[in-house]
Amino acid sequence: MAGTGSINQISDVLDLFADGRSLVSVDDIAAALKVPQSSAYRTLRAMSEIGFLDRVSAEGYALGPRIMELYRQLQLGNPLLSAARPVMVALAAEVPPESAILLCRGYRDQVMCVHQEMALGPQDQVSYQVGRPMPLYRGSSSLAVLAVLDRARLVRLHERDKAEIKRAGLGATQEEFLASLKAIRKAGHRVSRGEVDKGRIGVSAPFVAREIGIAGCISIVLSERRASEAQISRAVLQATTAAHDVAEKLAAHGETGLRPPRRSAARQR
Repeated sequence: MAGTGSINQISDVLDLFADGRSLVSVDDIAAALKVPQSSAYRTLRAMSEIGFLDRVSAEGYALGPRIMELYRQLQLGNPLLSAARPVMVALAAEVPPESAILLCRGYRDQVMCVHQEMALGPQDQVSYQVGRPMPLYRGSSSLAVLAVLDRARLVRLHERDKAEIKRAGLGATQEEFLASLKAIRKAGHRVSRGEVDKGRIGVSAPFVAREIGIAGCISIVLSERRASEAQISRAVLQATTAAHDVAEKLAAHGETGLRPPRRSAARQR
């Protein structure tokens, strides 16, 4: 398989493995690619030969060992993970029990959690599981990332999603939408209460790595039943400090043109 068309086909096949789906069939792939079964078989054969798929039963194919190999390489060699993990490990030792630390980034007009660290204590549900894309217009992580996207992209998103944006309370017009995000960007953080997971408070601070095309955030997810207002305020300072440190570490790794966002007013006081 070669060429842009083949790459798109691989992507379309891998997209079939949604949450909880472990197998896909020839019929599934033929329908997704809008091709005859004979073409679907050729795609399956090629993807199996390079390890992206495994035929595990008569019912169909599962994700193959190449995925695990790539995941290991991602863990070992990804600049973002290398920069963020030590910061997150240190932060997990400082936050209140039952908290989670998330590293999130923009991905396909969504936000994806790409790493987690957990504080001590039992954990309530956190929907931002590693590798699970989330929508853009709900939750502190998504809104923090959204706030640092460039204006042209935000305008395109509003043209496409204006009804959803209005339902999310981010503005009835393009101007109101941009103003809502400007306020988050100026503050340097976003706090949300129960917007994604009931009983959880999200505190997120964005960072931008323009030269490698990443808009991301560090999020501290607190237990609502345990978090005091003083702890939430402290989490704002911790998240903004961590986001700034991640951006600085990316710059120190040799990436040029990375500009950490200004530290929030909380950091400066």
